Amino acid sequence: MSAAYALSFFDPDHELYGTVRSGATILFDGRKPAAHAEEALIDSEGDDWRAELSGRLSLRLAPVSPEVELGLLAVSLCRVAGEVEGRAVDCLGAVSVTRETPRWDELDALRSISALVDEGNAVFALARRPRGAAGHGEEDVRAAMLKDGELLEIEAARVSTVYDGEGRQRSAGLELWPAGEEFSRRGSGQVIAGSSLELEAVRVHAAVFRWRIEGREGIGAYELMVRNEPPAAA
Repeated sequence: MSAAYALSFFDPDHELYGTVRSGATILFDGRKPAAHAEEALIDSEGDDWRAELSGRLSLRLAPVSPEVELGLLAVSLCRVAGEVEGRAVDCLGAVSVTRETPRWDELDALRSISALVDEGNAVFALARRPRGAAGHGEEDVRAAMLKDGELLEIEAARVSTVYDGEGRQRSAGLELWPAGEEFSRRGSGQVIAGSSLELEAVRVHAAVFRWRIEGREGIGAYELMVRNEPPAAA
């Protein structure tokens, strides 16, 4: 497959958030979501990335961290500048590159998390739940933690989630065990805004989260993709 790109930005000062993909863009103005099906331009310029959606946004994302490998994904913490819906933004964001298409015949769910504190501190995680797994204890979780500009090797990670009656993520907890450390690093998050999309193979719940990582405030995303079951035969 050719790589798929997702460029995200989180501006809590103006309550503007969003993720730009080639085939779909979701923007949040406060708690109000808007999905745009128009084709966005995503391009790289040297180390930087550019996202353009006519009449909606024009952004430049400059990586401020090494690229983090999370199995299916490679993620970079970025500084974002530009305009969204005619308003200037200057905030944190991330660029995610999917190098391998998820095999939904083998998965029940896929969860991706970004928790951005500042240019030197962030957490990224990707959890893959195999088909038929009893719960998050059987997930394959890959995580990385950027601490004061240094990338910590995470040997084990756990993501716990509280859902509403429709299966949408409302709050979450993170536990990360760095190599050589006896105790876990912890974080927690609460939803700010969310939107759900139905695709052919999966149902997507995209949410903006306010995070607290080791006592420090952060912002980011929690995206949940759940495999759609085919209708039972009559």
